[in-house]
This record gives sequence, C-alpha cells and structure tokens, in this order.
Amino acid sequence: MTRAALLAGLAGLAGIALALPRAGHAAPGPTQDEASLRQAVLQAAQALAPPGAQISLGSAAGARAMPACASPLTVSLSGVAPYEQAKVECPAAHWTLYVTVTVAQSEEVVVAARPIAAGTTLGAADLVRRALPVQAFAGRQIFTDPTEIEGDSAVMSIAAGMVITQDVLQTPLLVKAGQTVSVHVYSGGVELALDATADQPGHLGDTILLTNPKSGRRFSAEVTAQGVSLHLN
Repeated sequence: MTRAALLAGLAGLAGIALALPRAGHAAPGPTQDEASLRQAVLQAAQALAPPGAQISLGSAAGARAMPACASPLTVSLSGVAPYEQAKVECPAAHWTLYVTVTVAQSEEVVVAARPIAAGTTLGAADLVRRALPVQAFAGRQIFTDPTEIEGDSAVMSIAAGMVITQDVLQTPLLVKAGQTVSVHVYSGGVELALDATADQPGHLGDTILLTNPKSGRRFSAEVTAQGVSLHLN
C-alpha cells in the first residue's frame, strides 16, 4: 500500500469516528417551561385564597433544570398564610420542585387621614378607609365604618395612615363628676325618673356611681346615648 493510500484510509476512519455519538453524552432534551409551572402554582393558590387576596410567588428558576413534564403538573400547598409553600410534582418525569407562595389578604379599615394630636375629637375629615393586609392589624379591634368613631377622642397622638384601633380612642365624656343628672329607672314595665348627683365622670358605656340627694343613698347606673339608666330586676 502506498503512503498516499494509507493516509486516505486513516482520514476516512477519522470521519467515521467523528460522526459517531460519544458514549454517555446524549444530547439534552427540552427542559420544563418556567412560565407554565408558575401558572400552575398561581392557579392552585387562587383556588384556596380568600376573595381579594394578593398572591405573589418566589423563584421558580429551578424548573429550567428539570426535564419537560409530559403530564399535567400536580400542585399541593402547605403552611399558614400569609407564607405558604407549593410542592410541584411531575409524575411522568419523577421530579419535585418547591416554590414559596405569599398570600396577602386585604380588608378596608379606618385609618387616620392626617396626623391627629392626643385629645382631639375625631371628625369626618380625620378618618378615611383604606385597604390593608390583614396581618397588619390581626388580633386588634379595628373599625370598618368611620361614622362609628366620629366624636370619640384620641388618647394618644396618631400618625397619618395609622390604623385606628379601640385602644387609642376614648368615647365622649357625657357625665361630669358633681353633675346633676336625670336617671331613668326601669323595673319590669314601669319607668320613672329621679335626679341624682354623679360621683364619677362617665363616658358612653361606663357604669358610674351616683348619689340620691334626698336619701343619701349611693347606687350605680349606666351611661347610655339616651342618658343615665338603671335597670332593676
């Protein structure tokens, strides 16, 4: 065999070797679409979230490292709102991915429309309704109707935008200590009125001590929007 023929044969063998696939290095297949995975998680969260809740998802970039799922994804959620976790599974490709889910439920509550100084009697211009995440006031007594607290006074300074809660308010002072008031006494179906001297100041809903000036007898009665009332059994 001539030198030229030998070189030509070696070149042909090299071409065949290059055309053969390398063992253990198969071409990668398609990967999971991140957008479709996020959509599956979002739909699962929306099905469980209360109306009006805002849902946000954490990173799902790990989907790009997973083989494309040929079957529908299954999504299950665990945890306690607002912070939950979605478990995404692909039955066909046998992989699992976790995505964080934040479910923020909002509710319209009364907040300060402007800074309010301690001792201020609240009016309509001081109050406004605003949608806020429930976790911002969870466990506190709030108000949803500004008219409920118009006329109350602030016991502390309140910043603009602050949620108005029961503990920062005081109902109007309706009875002053030493004031003579007419007490409505109810007993069964009978009603009578008597004048008495208030021994204590009274806000709406308070029970205060009074003295009957004729007998000197002291008794308790409730301060109501209609006046001071005493109900006898």
